[in-house]
Amino acid sequence: MSNAKIHSTHLERKACVYVRQSTYMQVMHHQESTELQYNLEARAAALGWPQSAIEIIDEDQGRSGTTSEHRSGFQRLMVDVSMDKVGIVLMLDASRLARNNSDWHRLIEICGLSRTLIADAGAIYDPREPNDRLLLGVKGTLSEAELFTLRTRLHEGRWNKAKKGSLKMTLPVGYVLGSDGSWELDPDTQVCERLRHIFETFRRLGVARRVAYELKRQGLEVPTRLTCRENYGTLVWKAPTLSTIIRILSNPVYTGAYVYGRWSYTGNKRSKKSGKAIGHQLPIEEWPVCIHDHHPPFISWEDYVNNRKQLRQNWNQEMSVGATREGAALLQGIVYCGVCGRKMSIQNRASVEKRSPSYICQRGYEDGDQHICQSMTSRHVDAGVVAAFLEALSPIQLEIAARVLNRVEEEISTQRRQWELQLEQARYEARAAQRKYDTVDAENRLVAAELERRWNEKLERVARLEQAYEKAEQELKWNLTEEERASIRELSEDIPAIWAAETTTNSERKQLLRYAIETVQLDGLTQPGQIEVQIHWRSGTVTTLTVERSAPGEGSLKTPEPAVALIKELASQYGYDEIAKELNARGLRSAFGRPFTKYHVGYVCRREGIGRGKPRDEH
Repeated sequence: MSNAKIHSTHLERKACVYVRQSTYMQVMHHQESTELQYNLEARAAALGWPQSAIEIIDEDQGRSGTTSEHRSGFQRLMVDVSMDKVGIVLMLDASRLARNNSDWHRLIEICGLSRTLIADAGAIYDPREPNDRLLLGVKGTLSEAELFTLRTRLHEGRWNKAKKGSLKMTLPVGYVLGSDGSWELDPDTQVCERLRHIFETFRRLGVARRVAYELKRQGLEVPTRLTCRENYGTLVWKAPTLSTIIRILSNPVYTGAYVYGRWSYTGNKRSKKSGKAIGHQLPIEEWPVCIHDHHPPFISWEDYVNNRKQLRQNWNQEMSVGATREGAALLQGIVYCGVCGRKMSIQNRASVEKRSPSYICQRGYEDGDQHICQSMTSRHVDAGVVAAFLEALSPIQLEIAARVLNRVEEEISTQRRQWELQLEQARYEARAAQRKYDTVDAENRLVAAELERRWNEKLERVARLEQAYEKAEQELKWNLTEEERASIRELSEDIPAIWAAETTTNSERKQLLRYAIETVQLDGLTQPGQIEVQIHWRSGTVTTLTVERSAPGEGSLKTPEPAVALIKELASQYGYDEIAKELNARGLRSAFGRPFTKYHVGYVCRREGIGRGKPRDEH
């Protein structure tokens, strides 16, 4: 096949076949279009180019043609054309090369300067000829207009269906499509109750990571549906992860609402891989489609809003309180500067062994101020706030006792129910595997062996769950005795005892404070040697109190003198391990209130210049 526009100078260069599909879905499913583009290699050979001089550029598969910024193949083609290495560029149509007029016309301009031809499935064009150049310009304009027309038509149709709540979307786990297309709760009782258990656990704990930890501790799995092509929609159970828990808690579908348009793609951020716009989530009040009571809910809309707020508050940022942690500063996240109003940070909060965690207002200093605003140790401030907190709870201790008892019984009942459902499901799967094994022809050894293996796996899982269930039953004691009820009721009526108990963690103490206190403002500059504390309660009332500043050296921790004296007495006769055991047996503790170890004893001996400088039992 010959053409008057093709000259020897063109044949001396290579022929480039440009292949592109806009999305990976098109690459996978629109095979005919891809095949037609690859067939252009035969067209180049028929035009006179040898097989060795034909190059196929297909590295832009799955990338949008709206821009050339993320299309390395198109950029490489432009470079080769500008360096007079390409004699002809072949594409199925103009839309494959570009959906953007600027990219298209830049290619035509460079091809004209380098005397490179452009060919599609029907004709060959020379950008240096006025008629061909005009026709190429029209093709590029039509390609861009076609893209906008298709997008507009599809966009309007999609939004029209979404506004009626009928646009199909992937249903989250817990919902299935009814026969009439409506959304119904999953008929699997275990799935629905496990989701309700997740929402209830988050309402109780308030931190998504703790929900995942609690589920793992209880040995409970989380339902999910596969989205891979082979087993799309299949329900599976997997170990809980933080991302799974957050995805469930932040999904508004579980409120019974049909929501569309939560994400906006109007920003300038684009994927480096595909060039597509990266979306950002809109605030709730800006969601364009939000149809309440569209399907049965798991939680109320108010609970969902509170969950979102709690998840945001758990971020450790300037305007959020952050999740409670194990640091010694009890007002972490809710303490503010009474001078400038900024949120105060915690100094040395990361380690509980620091002797004096402090509240410090240093944001102004970080922003260029000459000095920090103010700082104070947390010891006296925390003591004053805790005293006010316990005093405020005194009148309602009986009510708290009743609620605590009910909560304990509800949690035990819920955990037992979740275990029973999980065990029942595992037994059903084992029976189903047995039925499949029983129906297979015994002479078909390959199939029978595989089904037997699957049956054994199900039986092993049942055995593991039964053992775990028995262990949980022994540890949790599914039914409270009357003595345990009386003990819980008595302990609940003594809030100070719960607060001071060794089993109560700092994280739990902080959470208790947050239940009653909104914020605490500190002002240590008004009165010398004193700190003015304003407690803003969630009820709306404000309590003001004054505490003394810590004196220099106050609260510095030292090993108790009786312990040091005993170490001096025993150092000449016993090793460090033996001395530590004797100290612990007499009830003595280290400077931080912990049992002694050989390392504590060794430190004291080296500091006091006694002993041999290393444990006697280490040789």
